Amino acid sequence: MEFEDQILFSIFGLPITAYALCLTLALGAGLLLYFGLDKKRRAPSDALWTSALLSIPFGLIGGRLFYCIARFSMYEEMGFISILYLWDGGYALWGAVGGAALSALIGAKAHGQKAAPILDVMAPAGALTIGLGRFAEYFTLQGIGTYVENEALCFFPLAVYRESYDEWNYAVFMLEGLAALAILFVLLKKERGDGNRARLFLLLYSACQVLFESLRRDSVLRWLFVRVSQLTAALVIAGLMLFAVRRWARQKDKRRMTGAGVALCWAVVLACAGLCVAMEFSVDGKILEFIPVWAGYGVMALACVGMGCASYRLVFKSLKA
Repeated sequence: MEFEDQILFSIFGLPITAYALCLTLALGAGLLLYFGLDKKRRAPSDALWTSALLSIPFGLIGGRLFYCIARFSMYEEMGFISILYLWDGGYALWGAVGGAALSALIGAKAHGQKAAPILDVMAPAGALTIGLGRFAEYFTLQGIGTYVENEALCFFPLAVYRESYDEWNYAVFMLEGLAALAILFVLLKKERGDGNRARLFLLLYSACQVLFESLRRDSVLRWLFVRVSQLTAALVIAGLMLFAVRRWARQKDKRRMTGAGVALCWAVVLACAGLCVAMEFSVDGKILEFIPVWAGYGVMALACVGMGCASYRLVFKSLKA
């Protein structure tokens, strides 16, 4: 039986699948961590609760809107009323992240508080939710990579079996889940303030997602040949860097990095981004076909590391603490 057919039970006629149940548990774990970290971060209690209550509907709406915008032509053909059919599925993680961040901004504004402490609490909770949610993709056969040619590698958690195609595919969702939990570990070990923990989450997650999105061979969101999640990750990194440059330009007395250093960080990030684009075309067999697929992904992974390191240096090391 295919995993996506596994309905566990129904509530008021609404079928509850294994995937939906796992997502609910992942969200619950994230909320527990969110309120557990409150004691350490000393964020305003009222603003924290308001942000938490808003994060669920805002995350759902944000994820839905992002998906529908990415699939605009499909909904234009189906009729825009189908956007409201939330039970039919169709959500994007980046939209959910944006919706959760917006809930923190609104919650802080409603109580006259700064959003940075709430975002710093929300970041590790979000990493935990994303990690567990990625593992739940086991029940949907989403988040899979190319098929496995070597029979010795046909085992879970490295790969998953698709009965309808009678083939094993690499379990990219497991790699994504483990990466999110690794990011969670880094965030919990690093005590940061003024929204830096949230920035670190966005930077690390974006750098990872450029590679992971390329590895996926499921129904990823695309604009022509561009993978939407990869583009969004690149824009997030660019946004973080632009914000850092703005702070660096305004605080001349706290500068740790010279103008040449700032320019070098940008040059490295742009060069690594260009290398990722080239390797994306290479693994798709459109250019540089002499490069083995595994080597192309290896180069892309190194480029993502370079992009992450250079952007980290600009975002966190350009000014004195």
